[in-house]
Amino acid sequence: MSIPQGSVDLINYPPTQITTEDGVVNILQLTDPHLYLDPNTQTAGINNYQSFTACLQQALNEDIRCDLILLSGDLVNEVKPEIYQKIYQLLAQTGIAFVCIAGNHDVTDELDTHLPFSQRRFVPHKPNPMLLSNHCLVLNEWRLLLIDSSVPGKIYGAVGNKNLNWLAQNLANSHHPVIIAMHHHVLPMDSTWIDQHIAQDAEAFWQLVDNHSTVKAVVSGHVHQNFESQRAGVKVYATPSTCYQFKPKSDDFAIDDQAVPGYRWLSLDKQGTIKSWITRLANKNA
Repeated sequence: MSIPQGSVDLINYPPTQITTEDGVVNILQLTDPHLYLDPNTQTAGINNYQSFTACLQQALNEDIRCDLILLSGDLVNEVKPEIYQKIYQLLAQTGIAFVCIAGNHDVTDELDTHLPFSQRRFVPHKPNPMLLSNHCLVLNEWRLLLIDSSVPGKIYGAVGNKNLNWLAQNLANSHHPVIIAMHHHVLPMDSTWIDQHIAQDAEAFWQLVDNHSTVKAVVSGHVHQNFESQRAGVKVYATPSTCYQFKPKSDDFAIDDQAVPGYRWLSLDKQGTIKSWITRLANKNA
């Protein structure tokens, strides 16, 4: 599938319901593109913009119907509205419904990156108005619940009382299978440095989720690597970035030079079961 160019009308954003004839909904999760205003900017030897568009293009050329594109945070690496507009137009031009949520870089500008981490400045911002929170999307029999785990001025996340209350209300009133999406991870990655930046109230989140058997999966970004686990029968997924990757199980910050950008597919069927898998970019230097 080619991605057409030109301006688009985002009047139908965000979607609230997607219905498919075969009862299956296929979600393409793209995460952590970290885009800059200058599309030629590279990080760790990867052109962030080219790698993001290559992942999108490759995914939509696969032999699988895409019903929804989920962009799960850190859309940008510098908080500028022009970058968001470019991303939204690119997604809208695919003709496929899409939703976007905030990550830490969407609400925080990290300045003085040439300095050691402890000496950098972190400037808080309000999230772009197109980034969703407390949004329920009906996918056939499924419910996709989107929450904003970002904390302005911080790298770590928090679900927060407002989101917890909203989740509690939605879970109490629904007998449908549920998947929850946020940016920050809610299970430890066995990586000391990245686990300092987990959702700080993850245990409060799990105390709520543990009481609702309708929750089938939690999906996030943030950790720039593939992660698949479960807690009390709930599948927990984190997804590779569309640009650079972090080295798994590293106590100190480290880039995984061998890992390739990628994305996740989530296939939800009418029986309430979920299948998920990672696909890597065929050409890392695309």
